[in-house]
Amino acid sequence: MTGSVAQPIPLHERHFSALALRLYAECPLRFRRRYVDGLAIPGLPDDPEERRAMLQGERFHLMARRYYSGLEPGTLGAPADRAELEDWMQKLVRYLPRRPGYAYYPELELRLSEPALRLVARFDLVVVAPDGEATIYDWKTLRHMPPRAKLEAAFQTTVYRYVLCAAGGAYAPGGAFDPDRVSMVYWNPLRGGREERLPYSAARFREDGRRLRQLVAQILATPPDGFPPTGDPRLCARCEYRQLCHGPLADRPLPEPGDGWPEAALEPGQEVPVEDEEPAGAFDADPDGLAGLPLP
Repeated sequence: MTGSVAQPIPLHERHFSALALRLYAECPLRFRRRYVDGLAIPGLPDDPEERRAMLQGERFHLMARRYYSGLEPGTLGAPADRAELEDWMQKLVRYLPRRPGYAYYPELELRLSEPALRLVARFDLVVVAPDGEATIYDWKTLRHMPPRAKLEAAFQTTVYRYVLCAAGGAYAPGGAFDPDRVSMVYWNPLRGGREERLPYSAARFREDGRRLRQLVAQILATPPDGFPPTGDPRLCARCEYRQLCHGPLADRPLPEPGDGWPEAALEPGQEVPVEDEEPAGAFDADPDGLAGLPLP
């Protein structure tokens, strides 16, 4: 295990991402190691197929960003990888072609900086219609998509929709987005292209604000020695800090994913990770991660 220690941003100055909130809810000790101790352990998955899937997802995100920036998507990777990526892009362009009069904001990052709530979100794509209706798009290249209920409850969904409405006024034709006219869409190019559209609402916006403030206040009130480890060994098995907590023997083969993984590896009621990445610079060198637990 190799890593580096960076000077972390003090928690009271940090803009919390969906990933950070999920890590705190899932394992406070993992949150502390990353965001309080500043310990970064980068790297790709050991499994070649997992590594290839991760790289293909990154390439697809880059090609989609180029397309919605008005550029040619280009081709990336080895010939076999290019064929798959070109197929995904063809499906994406058929699904969501650029339309005159619509505004497209790929890889848009927004920060909310209120005294009691500092959040950051980086969207794969935000599309604003001429009448002000806004849709957040997030590209997923998972072989098995989480069910709709878990996508609805995920921190990524909560944070992204809330931040767009609370901090995205500069991109709204009328100066502010109406939560009742905001949706979040998870789209997956596999199996012909799958969409999960999650509409927002003013009532949900108010409730999300209350719950997010409550959670952030709890984090900020936690002393350095108040971040306990999770009691779930399956979470430890996929954690980059497992050797720090359990010693070298913890670096053992991970559980084999079953049909429908990650759902198959979880107990009933345990949530599926959803979020793919954290904004660049949010950790001073934060590695990407996953986030999917609902708010408490």
